[in-house]
Amino acid sequence: MGFLLSLHVALTTYINSSFLSSFINEKSVGVIYIIGSIVSILALLIIPKIFREMGGYKFLLSVTLLNALSLLSLTFIKNGWGAIIIFIFYFALNILIVFSLDEIIKIFSKNSSTGKVRGMYLAVINSAWIISQLASSKILEKFSFNTVYFISFIIMMAFFLVSFFSLKNTLDPKYDKSKTIKYIKEFFKNKNLFRSYGINLLLQFFFCWMIIYTPIYLYAHLGFSWREISIIFAIMLLPFLIVPFPLGKYSDKIGERKMLMLGFTVASFATLLLFFIQKHEIWVWALILFITRVGAATIEVMSDVYFFRHIKAENEQFVEIYRSVSPVAYIISPIIAFMAFLFIPSFNFIYLILGAIMLYGIYLSSTIRKSDI
Repeated sequence: MGFLLSLHVALTTYINSSFLSSFINEKSVGVIYIIGSIVSILALLIIPKIFREMGGYKFLLSVTLLNALSLLSLTFIKNGWGAIIIFIFYFALNILIVFSLDEIIKIFSKNSSTGKVRGMYLAVINSAWIISQLASSKILEKFSFNTVYFISFIIMMAFFLVSFFSLKNTLDPKYDKSKTIKYIKEFFKNKNLFRSYGINLLLQFFFCWMIIYTPIYLYAHLGFSWREISIIFAIMLLPFLIVPFPLGKYSDKIGERKMLMLGFTVASFATLLLFFIQKHEIWVWALILFITRVGAATIEVMSDVYFFRHIKAENEQFVEIYRSVSPVAYIISPIIAFMAFLFIPSFNFIYLILGAIMLYGIYLSSTIRKSDI
């Protein structure tokens, strides 16, 4: 299920900003992500009661079906405002599906093997990202963005069917019934959960800038074709297949502090290096972006392991807050990018700013103590 979900998300993620820029100015695309993120956060705040009453199984089926219908709509939409509204809806639904899968995995995994389970899960879903990039290059050579959304619709219908038949006997734990304000306060009072939120926020900020602005920069400013971009991204994403499982298993023995520091160091300096590369060279961009993702993949699995080690299966409200990091990042980062574009002399300065921001993660990771693991 994680593989199918990621396959559909990966097919659309790196074309979404270009698809939206066909309706609005490329530097204003971030505004659409901001609105979608606000909707996502509001949804994550109000769904606990719905989730408890429906149960994880029915809730997952409901949001999956709505997600598939939104993809089908994007396939045929021609009106700019209509496309933007549907995209916002689609963006928020993806967050809710990820939240649902997190809950199911937490139910099935024992705390002693959290790193191993999370690592394996991330390795499986990340393999879909690589496959999708290779597939999208072939699709976009002959077809339009609309075809990509239609293929994603078919994948999500397959996801729906797998969910329908394989999870019907899933037993929900007795979920906590604390109020929204109360569990938000509980979350941020816990130093481990607060720290994990900060680490994940930096990571999602990194992903957001890369996802929105790198495709636009490569295509519109450096003249790469979509076929070349797909090859670059397929190579770039390989660390997400290679890194998660061995590191997740390793973290069960030694903890996450050193690996998080290493991940932020690699991601930061490799991103800073992108500022100096302004040539149309596939192998150079593929190599440096690959290195950035070695760091990001390390941060991703260590962040998840660190967080899920400190909660119980019934703490679904804490998972909601943790997963709200992505939409929060999609609010903060486009705002910062929009402000940056007012002052920076050229597009590539975004990598200089992003690399500098990621350096803070080294310090934040260093604050983890042995007693926190």
